This record gives sequence, C-alpha cells and structure tokens, in this order.
Amino acid sequence: MKNKATTLLEIMIYFALLAVFLTAASSFSLQIINLSEISARMYELQAQSSFLQEKMKTAILNAESINLTTSLFDSDQGVLALNMNTAGLDPTVFSLSADTIFMKEGTAVAEPLHSSLLEVDSLHFHRVSYEKTPDQVIVDVILVTPSDLANIGTDLSLHFTVSL
Repeated sequence: MKNKATTLLEIMIYFALLAVFLTAASSFSLQIINLSEISARMYELQAQSSFLQEKMKTAILNAESINLTTSLFDSDQGVLALNMNTAGLDPTVFSLSADTIFMKEGTAVAEPLHSSLLEVDSLHFHRVSYEKTPDQVIVDVILVTPSDLANIGTDLSLHFTVSL
C-alpha cells in the first residue's frame, strides 16, 4: 500500500515555485503601471505642444504686421511682437521666461501657454521677408523632457512657418 500523503519537502517546493511565480507577476504588473503612467505623461506633453503651436499660428495669422522694434529674432530667447487689428489685443507678444512661453495680449497680464509639465529650452523666431510677398515667421521651439521622464529621452521640437 502506497502512502499518498505529501512530505514537508514537497510542500516547500510548491511554496518556492508559487513565490517565484508571484514575484514575476508582480514585477510585470509594476512595469505595466509604470509604462501606462509614462504614456499618459507623453500624451499630455504632445497635447500641450499642439496647443502651443496652434495658439501661436492663430495669433500670427490674425496679425496685421510684425512689430520690428520690440521683436527679437534669431535668438534662443526670442520675442515676437505682433501688431493686431483688435485694439484689446494690440500688441500680442510671445516671449520665453524661466522655461515657460508667455503670451501677452494688449495691456493684459502675460499668461503662460503651457503647464509646468512642459519645459521650454529654446524659443527661436526667424523673419523671412521678400519684396512683394507677405512676411513669414519661422518658429522653432525646443521642449525639454521634465526630469522625471528623462529616462525615456524624448525631447520635442516644434518647427513651423506662418505667413502674415
């Protein structure tokens, strides 16, 4: 007659295998949660950069002209001042200060165009002007990945051209 009872050694082996399986499963779960969080943050970065680009494009397209005396072209700390048709919006100024792009419309207080989640390294405006053609503004913005997302190494660069 065979003894069908389990020995202490068998029980310890079962628990060791169960511990290995649970450790692997929890590690996998933590990686999925971490990647989900990074993905959500990257989506937010892209959404804010799209908003920033559209806000600047719309203002430039609606501008009457560029204020050449207060604009600063071909500098990493660029400033773009636009003469607007609407008195309450004249002038509209885009500037970079403390890693944040600000937009000032008329006499209103300068408002940031993005949250602190987005850090701006460079705001560069370049004016292109040819005889008998409208002015064009080339905008280059370098958005730096915040320090808590630095391990994924994805800085964003915006480059767009708008004609007045």
